Amino acid sequence: MFYRAFYFLLFCNWFMISQLSSQSISSTIHVDTSYWNGENGVSVFFNQSSYGNYWKGGGANSFATGTNLIFQKNYQKGKTNWANQLEFRYGIIKLGGYEFQKNEDHFEIDSKYGYRISKRMKFSGLFNFTTRVHDTYQILKSGERGKLIGNFMAPGYFNIGSGFDFTTDQKVLSIYYTPINSKITIVTIDELKAQFLPKELEGNVRYELGSLLRLVFKKEIFTNVFWHTAGTFFTSYLKKFGNFDVDIQNKIRFKINKNLSANLNTHLIYDEDVLFDIEPDDGEIYQAPRTQFKEVFNIGFSQSF
Repeated sequence: MFYRAFYFLLFCNWFMISQLSSQSISSTIHVDTSYWNGENGVSVFFNQSSYGNYWKGGGANSFATGTNLIFQKNYQKGKTNWANQLEFRYGIIKLGGYEFQKNEDHFEIDSKYGYRISKRMKFSGLFNFTTRVHDTYQILKSGERGKLIGNFMAPGYFNIGSGFDFTTDQKVLSIYYTPINSKITIVTIDELKAQFLPKELEGNVRYELGSLLRLVFKKEIFTNVFWHTAGTFFTSYLKKFGNFDVDIQNKIRFKINKNLSANLNTHLIYDEDVLFDIEPDDGEIYQAPRTQFKEVFNIGFSQSF
C-alpha cells in the first residue's frame, strides 16, 4: 500500500509541475511561465501477420498494438536548468488462438537539475524512477502465458545522485557522471525476490552506493531520420566494484509525414542481480545472469502537443 501511495505522490508532483508551467495559480497570483518549455507526444502503433492454411513457411497469426506517451517540461533561467520527463509504454499481443497478453510495460520518471559552471559544463543532480504498471507474465515461444516475472514495484528502481554534466554544442551529446549515486531496488512480491535480489538479502529492499555514467545522443542523422541513444552504466562500491549494470536504449524514428512514422527500437540490459532459470541439456536447472535484448519495429500514428 505504501508503494502505491508513493507512486501516486510522484504522479501528483509531476502533474503540479505541468500545471504551474502552463497556467496561473489563481486570478490574483500569476506564475511567470516564460522560463518553462516542453513538448508532449503520443504515438499508437500496430503490427499484424496472417498465414493461409496452406502456407508451408510456418508461422502463427498475430496482432499487436501499443502506445507510447512522453511528457516533457523544462525550466531554463540564467544558469539554472531543470529537465523533467515522464514516459509510459504499454503494448499487447495476440498469438494464434491464445488470448491477448501484455508484451510491453514501462513507466519512468526522470528529473535532472543543473547549474551551469562553464559554457558546456553543469553541476547536476539526477533522480530517476523506473517500474512496471501491473502484472507481467512470461510469453512462451508456443504463445502460452508463462510464470509471473514482474509487477508494480516488483521491481522498482531508484537512482539518485549528483555530479557533472557535459553537453556539446547544439546538445547533440550529453555526458553525465556522478561519483556518488544511490541505486535502490525494491521488490514487493516475495515470489519475485529471487529474480532481482541476492538470495542472502533479508527484506525487500536493496541499497547500493556507487558511480553512474549516462550518455545521451540525439541527432537528425538524415532528413526526417532521428536517432536517439541513451546508455546508463552503474558500478557499486559495496560489491564487485568494476562490474557494471548496463542499460542501453536505441530509438530510430523515420518520419513519413506529419502524423505517420516508422520506429526501430532496441533495448539491451545486463544486471548481475537479475537471474534466469537455465535449463542445460543434461543436469539440473540453475540460475544465472544473462544479457537481455529486445528489438521492435513498428509503424504508427504520432502526435506532438
